[in-house]
Amino acid sequence: MSSNATHIVLISGPVGVGKTTVAQELSGLLVAQSIPHTFVDLDALTHTYPRPDHDPFGQELALRNLKAVWSNAQDSRPRLLLVARVIESEASAQKIAEAVEGTGCTLVQLMAQDETLLERVRKRETGAGRDWHEARAIELSRSLSKTEIADLIFQTDGVSPTEIATQLLQKLDLFQ
Repeated sequence: MSSNATHIVLISGPVGVGKTTVAQELSGLLVAQSIPHTFVDLDALTHTYPRPDHDPFGQELALRNLKAVWSNAQDSRPRLLLVARVIESEASAQKIAEAVEGTGCTLVQLMAQDETLLERVRKRETGAGRDWHEARAIELSRSLSKTEIADLIFQTDGVSPTEIATQLLQKLDLFQ
């Protein structure tokens, strides 16, 4: 990877699969190796209510906010951007890359059995949105398993986030 290139690692998967947790672990591994990077949980950049009817999942807002975060992070000169977000199409991945003028992108798909997803959602979601999150986890699990857009796929059932992040870093091989 050239010193000016921005490589994006998109960590995708259904609700409850561990996107944010794996990305945080990967960030920790990169810090331990003194590799400059920025980590963004893209969902966190969408928490605005109400959202426009034409943007129910806040994608447009997320991209505008991501562009601003990435611009502000440039003082530290990161060339690697980790993004946790459900990516359902190549077009969605491309829009993220365009928002930060990325020159390379690796799409990582995390998968888990329905029982695992529901167990994780139930631990995390205790309030009013729990039913929605459970249904969305299963819906995304079905739809994402049919797409063939991922560069790397990891099963997360019974595997720790640290193990997944370590395997992911080895497979990325961006800095060798």
